[in-house]
Amino acid sequence: MNVLVGCAPPSSPVRKLVVKSSQAIYGAGPNDPSFFSEEMINWDKVASGVTRDVLEMEQLVSEFALRNELCGVTVLRLGLRVSEETSLARYLSLPVVPTFAGFDPRLQLLHEDDAADAIVRATVGDHPGAFNVAGDGVVLLSQAIDIMGGTAAPVLPPYARWFSRLGLRLLAGVDLPSHLADVLAYGSVMDCSRLPAEFDWHPGYSTRQAMDALARGKQVEVIEAPSPRQEYELQVYLQQRRRRERQLSN
Repeated sequence: MNVLVGCAPPSSPVRKLVVKSSQAIYGAGPNDPSFFSEEMINWDKVASGVTRDVLEMEQLVSEFALRNELCGVTVLRLGLRVSEETSLARYLSLPVVPTFAGFDPRLQLLHEDDAADAIVRATVGDHPGAFNVAGDGVVLLSQAIDIMGGTAAPVLPPYARWFSRLGLRLLAGVDLPSHLADVLAYGSVMDCSRLPAEFDWHPGYSTRQAMDALARGKQVEVIEAPSPRQEYELQVYLQQRRRRERQLSN
């Protein structure tokens, strides 16, 4: 709120504002659509935690954009990340992973490098509006656990997720935010087609490759993908080539 107030005066030199938002704005529930497009925001949604905070933040940003037409505003709704310090990565890295009984949700991920790349491109380019940002494809929670070499334990009740979150924090040392607990029950997938159309760019890491990167960082042997072997080997080759190119550029 203070940043927006500082950008608003007529004397302000600010002509571009890039806002780091989150996929959490859509929440996760049993009646959700297969894909969330950028327009599918329920501003009256009864929410808590991060989802409530992001909704309030984007409302302020939207009002700012309407009042300050000379300032271009770009909102990036970044997907879930699985770098080692995130709650989701710590959860998936457990040797025995408690899951919600009867649920195997779809997960859509974004590699940290691609998140940074999207922010840079939004800053140096001219792309007003809101954009979903996530890697291609999805993985099921059960597949993500297999990739990490863990074992799924469907012991969490699908109701009273606050109680399940408390148990995870006390027993496994993993503090899951409320919106992430909902995602691990119902899943959440965004439609990211607007991003490449406007930016002429899309994330270099697919959801599967983001999971593979986490597994390799943990020195876990990556489980063979259920897709055709040739496709998986091509993904690995492109990922390795990108890593070499990044090392040479540094």
